[in-house]
Amino acid sequence: MKKISGILFAIILFGCNESKKSNEELKTQPNSETVEKTIQKELPYKINFDSTKVSEFTIEHSELTKSKALVKKLSDYSSAELKALPEFKRLTLGIVVPFDISKESLITTLKYITSEKSKENNDIDEIMIFAYDDKKDLTNGGGFYTFGKLFWGPNGKTGNVTPEIAEKNIRDSYKFEIDIKDKVGNIKKTDLPTKRELDIYKTIMADENIGMDEYKLNKMVMKKFGIKTKEELNAIWLKVAVYKN
Repeated sequence: MKKISGILFAIILFGCNESKKSNEELKTQPNSETVEKTIQKELPYKINFDSTKVSEFTIEHSELTKSKALVKKLSDYSSAELKALPEFKRLTLGIVVPFDISKESLITTLKYITSEKSKENNDIDEIMIFAYDDKKDLTNGGGFYTFGKLFWGPNGKTGNVTPEIAEKNIRDSYKFEIDIKDKVGNIKKTDLPTKRELDIYKTIMADENIGMDEYKLNKMVMKKFGIKTKEELNAIWLKVAVYKN
């Protein structure tokens, strides 16, 4: 009887130890939700830039558009297939920076903005940024920019967002395509057009004056702004045109 009791006691003791051990193991292992969150934190898409070289800037235009993530011609999809395709999001920004910003600082600033916007909304699949030194130039549209532009997307080219990328926010293939005007970093205060010179240029380039006879247009502008010679008018137009482009 004592022998049987001893065996039972050993079995119970062993079972208690195993139960305790199992409970301790469960406590040290995170649940599936915690594991998923940990993976997301450890594997973000990181944009590298020197934070000490980020310039002052203002975002003057922001537009978020959505499109279907196509990998074939639109006509190759059935209505049901199109409906099932995920959408991808593109963020287009227009920013204004100081006229004397350096090329390196402009590139860094564009990357910084991209990093911040992609953190704010991880579902953004493409980012396009146009940089200017004058807010009034933003109204030109059509991809026009006076200082630089940046595109961020798969392989650094538009139209490469696949349904998988759009749905799972895969960023492994993401690259930058950046274009900075040659004048950036080389502009002096003496190169800056005056308000009067800008007004003259805008009058010449105004939509309502496009197509007007050149002689009549010159005469009208010279009278309006008190310009005495055609040479002076041409010099002003050229100065502003070079600065703008």
